[in-house]
Amino acid sequence: MENAFKMVKGFFTGVTDLLTVFIALAVVVQVVFGGPVFGMDVIGNIVALINALGASGFVGVLAVVLLISFFDKKK
Repeated sequence: MENAFKMVKGFFTGVTDLLTVFIALAVVVQVVFGGPVFGMDVIGNIVALINALGASGFVGVLAVVLLISFFDKKK
């Protein structure tokens, strides 16, 4: 059973790493070429997310802390 949990955790860690790289690449492509990537305004969406979190006060700060802890690679 523990092996199954490790396998599922490894899968989701890999997917998260892949999506993080994709988002970073999409930001770089949008900065270089100046247009949306695959029809998505990646930078605009990130700015909107940051504005929404900033406008929600303490709950926004708590959400940012949770996101940072989720992506933290310490083991």
